[in-house]
Amino acid sequence: MSVFKDTEHLYAFLEDLWKYIIFESGMGDKMREYGVSYKYIMTDPPGYLYVDPDTVITGDAANRDAVITMELSGDTIHQFWLKKISLPVALATRKIKAKGPIPKVLKMLPALKPVHEIFPEYCKKHGLPVD
Repeated sequence: MSVFKDTEHLYAFLEDLWKYIIFESGMGDKMREYGVSYKYIMTDPPGYLYVDPDTVITGDAANRDAVITMELSGDTIHQFWLKKISLPVALATRKIKAKGPIPKVLKMLPALKPVHEIFPEYCKKHGLPVD
């Protein structure tokens, strides 16, 4: 069973988190610098998320072309942000299936450090476990 109650819970959480990532943490500028956009295809619960330097979209409208596409479960999202699984390990074990220029993804990882630090606050806000 997923840490997310349902797709709506997943969307509310991801919209809140990614708006912080793009508009407050400076990641939007990094994404613009590297020329990337992301489409996440999520399972358990199912859903879509699209992010670019100026936009955060969930739902069917997020099922659009992006530079990088990642397919993963809601629990894998949660584990990644809690630093329980690294992106290289998740890619190697196919917990995350990615299409697109993966070196661009890996180059952006250091910019995510501030997000890892505040992630537990978002978990508490949305009723998710932090351990």
